[in-house]
Amino acid sequence: MRIIPRVLFGICLVLLAVSACSSSSALPDEKSELPTVVVTYSVLGNIVEQLVGDAATVTTLIPDGQDPHEFEPSAKDIESLNNANIVVSNGLDFEEGLEETLNNVKTAGVNVFMAGDHITVRELSEDEHDHGAFDPHLWLSPAAMLEMLPELSKAIGAAIGADLSVQLETLSAELTALDTQIQEKIGGVKCELVSGHDEMGYFADRYGCEVIGAVIPSLSTTSESSAGELADLKAEIETHGVPAIFTGLGTSPAVAEQLASELGVKAVTLSTHFLDSAATYQEFMMRMTNQIAEALG
Repeated sequence: MRIIPRVLFGICLVLLAVSACSSSSALPDEKSELPTVVVTYSVLGNIVEQLVGDAATVTTLIPDGQDPHEFEPSAKDIESLNNANIVVSNGLDFEEGLEETLNNVKTAGVNVFMAGDHITVRELSEDEHDHGAFDPHLWLSPAAMLEMLPELSKAIGAAIGADLSVQLETLSAELTALDTQIQEKIGGVKCELVSGHDEMGYFADRYGCEVIGAVIPSLSTTSESSAGELADLKAEIETHGVPAIFTGLGTSPAVAEQLASELGVKAVTLSTHFLDSAATYQEFMMRMTNQIAEALG
């Protein structure tokens, strides 16, 4: 009669072990079954990551260091886009090499959120209409990102079946604080900007800066500057006494450095299109702001 309890005890131990193994083996499956959000570039991708938290897997399509203006998707990239619960892109002709693919993905039934459709877009003057009617560099203003955030939260929440209201409130407060920090930092300098290409419009409009010109006088890095345009820029820099030229993505370092050397001003490299070493969008924006303030101060 004493054998039965021992047998039952042994059976229970086996069942518990099997149950434990089953539970642990289910964890990777649960993770792989998370909904997916594909974002075109890292700056916008980090905003999405902060908004989504652990409710979805967020993938950035364009690697840091590659020009979003020129990036073209691989077959694997196209597969990722087609398998996403929602795709988040900048729009406004920013991801030029992705436009056809994004249209195809949208036609196939994938949710595609265009950030540029949900902000007050900066319209261009007549002489700026070389690359579309609107400026795509919206992420360089936290106020623009803040304006877009509620609709982004709504779209992603619906696509992945999650309530993102808590994250929305937290991120909105952080972007509001970031906007104030930038205003205070830039308010202490004479903010006249010469950039690599025409990328600083949203930043300038928001923080009271004047854009003097650009090494590449175009919204796209795929354009080039003529000798006459560089001569005009040199004259403007001399007239305004601008102490620094800010260069980066798509700008020839040799051209910018030669121009800076001829004028006796600084050539400062800014990361304006991807996070690089910055951990968050907030850190990315403050790093850029501090560089600008230091160079102009």
